[in-house]
Amino acid sequence: MGSARMAALAVAFALAAALGAACGDSGGPSAGSPPVTRTIAFGSSGPWPVENVVYGGAAGLGSPVVGFTTDEAQNRWAATPDAVYLLRPGDRSFRRYGAAEGLHLDGNPVRYCDDHPMGPDDRCGGSISLGSGHAITRIVGGGPDEVFVGYSGDDETRGVKCAPKDTTKPEGFGDYCDPARHSGKIDRVRLRADGTIAVDRMDLVANRQGGEFWHDRTIQSLAFDHFAHPHTLYAGTNHGVTMLLPDRYRAPRPGEWYDSAYSEWMADHLHARVCDPGPCPAEGEGPQRMGDWAGLDVDGKGDLWHAGRWTAGLITWVANPVEWYERNGRAFAVAFGDPYPQAPNADGFRNEPVFPVSREGDSPHLTGVAVCPDGRVWFSSSGPQSGTGDTVAVWNGRRFETFAAGRLGLGESAVKDVVCLPDGRLVLAGYRTGAVLYDPARGTSRPVPGLPSGTVLDLEVDRMVTPPTLHVATGSGAAALRVLP
Repeated sequence: MGSARMAALAVAFALAAALGAACGDSGGPSAGSPPVTRTIAFGSSGPWPVENVVYGGAAGLGSPVVGFTTDEAQNRWAATPDAVYLLRPGDRSFRRYGAAEGLHLDGNPVRYCDDHPMGPDDRCGGSISLGSGHAITRIVGGGPDEVFVGYSGDDETRGVKCAPKDTTKPEGFGDYCDPARHSGKIDRVRLRADGTIAVDRMDLVANRQGGEFWHDRTIQSLAFDHFAHPHTLYAGTNHGVTMLLPDRYRAPRPGEWYDSAYSEWMADHLHARVCDPGPCPAEGEGPQRMGDWAGLDVDGKGDLWHAGRWTAGLITWVANPVEWYERNGRAFAVAFGDPYPQAPNADGFRNEPVFPVSREGDSPHLTGVAVCPDGRVWFSSSGPQSGTGDTVAVWNGRRFETFAAGRLGLGESAVKDVVCLPDGRLVLAGYRTGAVLYDPARGTSRPVPGLPSGTVLDLEVDRMVTPPTLHVATGSGAAALRVLP
C-alpha cells in the first residue's frame, strides 16, 4: 500500500474516530467501557524500535504461542491455549490474563437462559446452558487497546441434533438443543486504564433463523480490517466465515430477543463450497463440503479471501450484517471448485479448488491465503488429497500456477501458513522447518532468521507501521521481525 494511501486512510480514520466520540453511537460499547487513550499514525514507524525481537519465558511469555499480534495502539498481544499476554510499548515483560481475569475459557463460562446471555444476578425461567471455549486457537489485534480471542469448541458435526422447529424440515436438521451450541466462539478483550481487561463474549448464530443453527463454533482464523472498512472483524470457523462489527456490539436488553441485538453487529455465515459428489444442486444444500477456514485475508477493496479444507473464494463487502449473510451465493466474486472440472478457459483454468484434485469433493487442504500488492493471491496447503504434490499456488485472475514448496525454499512439502509483505515478497511457514522469504519477482528465497522455534503456528504482518512487522508465533515463543534480509 502506497504512502499516500496510508496517509489518507490515517486521516479518514482519525476523522471517523473524532466524529464518533463527539456524536456518540447507541449501537456502540456500553457505558463504562474502557477509554481509548492511545493510537498511532498509520504509516509511521510506531513506538517500537526498528529491530528484531524474540520473546519467550524470560519475558514472561508462556508456550506454545498460538498467535502474536498488535492493536492500533501498537500493544503487542500473544496467546497460548490457556491465556492472553500483553506487552505495552515501554514494558519489559508480558502481563498474563486467563479465566480468572475474565477470559471465557472453560473455567469461566457464560450462562445462557434459553439462549439469552445472563448477567450475574439474572434469574432464568427457562433452560440454562453454558458457553465457553476449551482452548485459545487464534488472536488478532483490533482498535486501540483491543484484541479478539478465538476459541475451540465442540463442532456441530459432533453435536447433538434435535427435532426441527420447522416440521417441514427433516429430522435432525437443527442444533438448537445441542448443549454444546455455545462452545468455542470469540472474546472481545479491551484494556482498561488500570491494566485490567473488559471482556465481551461474542456468540455466533445464524441470523434471523429462529435460533436454530449454531454451526460456527471453533475459530480457525481471524482477520481485522484496519484500512478499507475500519474495524471489521472476520472469523473463519469449522463451518463458515462470519463478519462482525465490534464497534456496534451490545448485549441484548432485558426481554429483547437476543438475535435482534446480535444482527446489529454480526453476520453469520457465508462460505464457498463444493459437493461430493458434485456438482452442487441449483437449489438446496446437497452433499456440500465446506469448513475448516484456516486462511483469511482482506484485499485492498475490503473484500475477503477465504481458504479452507475443501476450497476457496472471495466474499464481497456489504455493510449491513443481515444483508451480508442473506446474499448466499450472490456474495462471491469468486468461488472455486463447483462445478469441477469445467471446460478450460484460454489459460487452462478448469475451476479447480485451487489445486487440481482428481474430482470435485476431494480436498486441497488449504492452510492460508495472502493477497500481494500486485493483486495476485497466494495459497498454501498441507498437502492436497490427490492430483498433485504441489502445496503453494498463485491466482492471477485467470488461472492458477502451482509450486512444490521445496522449489520455493521451504524445508518440507507441507505449508502451515503464507503471508505477503508490502514489498511483494512472500513468507512461507512450515510445520517444523521454520519459515522462508520467497521473492516471486526474482525467484529467490532465503530462511527467515532468528525464530525461537522451527514449529511455526501462525504468521501475521502488521502493515500499520513502516517498516512493517512480521509476527511469528511458534511452539516455544514469538518473534517480531522488522529487519528482514
